[in-house]
Amino acid sequence: MKIRKSLAVLAASASLALGFGGVMAPSAQAHTPDWGDASYTQTDLRTGTWRTGTAVESPGGSLMDPPASARSLRCWNADISGRAFAISCSGSRWRAFADCTDDSRYITPALRGAKRVTIYCPAGTRAVRGGAFGR
Repeated sequence: MKIRKSLAVLAASASLALGFGGVMAPSAQAHTPDWGDASYTQTDLRTGTWRTGTAVESPGGSLMDPPASARSLRCWNADISGRAFAISCSGSRWRAFADCTDDSRYITPALRGAKRVTIYCPAGTRAVRGGAFGR
């Protein structure tokens, strides 16, 4: 009887621990625009799949002009709202960027194909402009 109670307590503890972990894991992986670092989301316009990541700070910050783009890069539907800059582009190798009120420029990794990208400036800043470059 004592062994059964011990096993029952152990099983209950394990299920609570696993249940709590199961509840916490998805929320920890979901994109939260309150992160302290600049981040981005990308949505593939053909398949609908999306990914998130960290946007890296560009040397020279927002004072530098973005590199020139080839005619093959097509972009549309740019939008700024608070910390977020969003743009849709289609090209063979391109990057999106956002300039934020901390005088920094944040850039996504190289992207391919047609994507909708949203870059989130760090907490306490706002997006002031953005765009894309590449081909």
